[in-house]
Amino acid sequence: MRKNLIDLARSRLGEPYVLGAKVPKHDPDWHGPWDCAEFASWLVFQCTGKLIGVRKGEAYTGFWQDDCRRGIVRVISVADAAKTPGCFLLRYPNKRVPGHIALVSGPNTTVEAHSTKRGVCQAKVLGRRWDCGINIKI
Repeated sequence: MRKNLIDLARSRLGEPYVLGAKVPKHDPDWHGPWDCAEFASWLVFQCTGKLIGVRKGEAYTGFWQDDCRRGIVRVISVADAAKTPGCFLLRYPNKRVPGHIALVSGPNTTVEAHSTKRGVCQAKVLGRRWDCGINIKI
């Protein structure tokens, strides 16, 4: 099942990123625009039917953080998530930097809605700040 999650994420490579984009989680044919939290929440919904990191239809890294605190998702170490394809890495939002979330797709590799410049892309795990790993039961 995790392979399905990764394959679905990879099927969106090259699609556009727009900060604050709102994604219809129920639409399996959606092709952007994305932001990081909407992309992650859409992926999880498509593979599990569960809305994670979502409030009133909108996904946000702060809601992902809240779901971690509430035990709705299984929090694991960054090191364990980084070596487990199908897990997520989360950077909490704060006053200095926005939050971010990425799907681990392989060793030191993610698929994520990265930025306006890069869109949905593959990126590296190492050399970036992450606050926790998340293992979604799929």
